[in-house]
Amino acid sequence: MSFKNEIKTEIKTLHQTSYPAISPKRPELSTKGKNALITGGGSGIGAAIAQSFAQSGITNLALLGRTEKSLLEKKNEIEVLSPGTTVWTYVVDVTDAKATSSAVQSFATSIHGKIDILIANAGYLSSLNTIADSDPEDWWQGFDITVRGNFNLLQAFHPFAAERATVIHNSSSVIHLPFLEGYSSYRASKLAAYKLFEYYHEENPSLTVIHFHPGLIGGTGLSGKISASVEKFGLVYDDVALSGDFAVWAASEEAKFLNGRFVWAAWDVNELKAIKDEIAADKTKFTMGLLV
Repeated sequence: MSFKNEIKTEIKTLHQTSYPAISPKRPELSTKGKNALITGGGSGIGAAIAQSFAQSGITNLALLGRTEKSLLEKKNEIEVLSPGTTVWTYVVDVTDAKATSSAVQSFATSIHGKIDILIANAGYLSSLNTIADSDPEDWWQGFDITVRGNFNLLQAFHPFAAERATVIHNSSSVIHLPFLEGYSSYRASKLAAYKLFEYYHEENPSLTVIHFHPGLIGGTGLSGKISASVEKFGLVYDDVALSGDFAVWAASEEAKFLNGRFVWAAWDVNELKAIKDEIAADKTKFTMGLLV
C-alpha cells in the first residue's frame, strides 16, 4: 500500500528528493534581504527548512525551539553555510503565549523590521493508542502544541508581519487519508490546526497562507512512533531536504497562486504551475471540505 496512491490529482510526478525547480539556489527563489521565523527549528524538518532558507540567502533567521543545544548547533551550522545570514535563537515552548510573544517581539526588534516569512512547524504525536486506551494528558498534548501553540504563534506574529508576508503551515497528509488506527490525537489536532490557519488566511487577505504536507520523514522526534506503521504499509521515507527546499519555493512569488491551499511537498511544482488557472477558478481545489 502506498499512501501517495490514495490521493488522486492532476499531479502525476511525485518526488522523494529535491529537484532543480525547487532548488533554493535558484536566483528566482532568493530570500536575500528577507526575515524568516521557524518554530521547531532546531531539529528534524524545521532544521532542514532553516538550512534551505540559508541556502536561498535569507538575511535574518529566527529559530524557536525547546532545546538550546540543538538550536545553537543549527545556528553555528547555518552561519558557516551562509555567512550572510544572521541566526537568532530562542528557547521557547509555543504553548507558553507570553514566552512566544516575547521571542517574536525580540526578533522583530533586533532586526529593526518586519517578518516576511513565518514557518509554523512545531507539532506533537501522542502515543498511538485507541481513544479508550489513551492517556488523556498525552492525547491532549497534540492540541496544546499543534493548536494552542500555533494560535499563540499567529497572535505573536501578527503585529510584526510584513505587508505581503507568507505563512507556511507544516501540516500532514493524515488529515485527509483513510482511517489509520491509533492516530486520533494527531489527526484531530492537525485538522483543527488546518482550520486555524484557514481562518487566519480569510481574515488577512493581504497575506499568503499555504498548508503543506512535508512528506514521510525519518530521523525526527515523531519518526520513532510511526516506525511500526511505516513497516506495516511498506512505506519509504522521503529525503528531509525535499521539505526544506519546497518550503523555500512555497515562500516565493512563484507559489502565490497557492494561497489558502493544501499541497504536498512531493508534488511537482511545474505541474502545479501548469494548472494555476484551474486552481484560481476553483476556490475549493486543494482545500478541506465536504465531498458531494
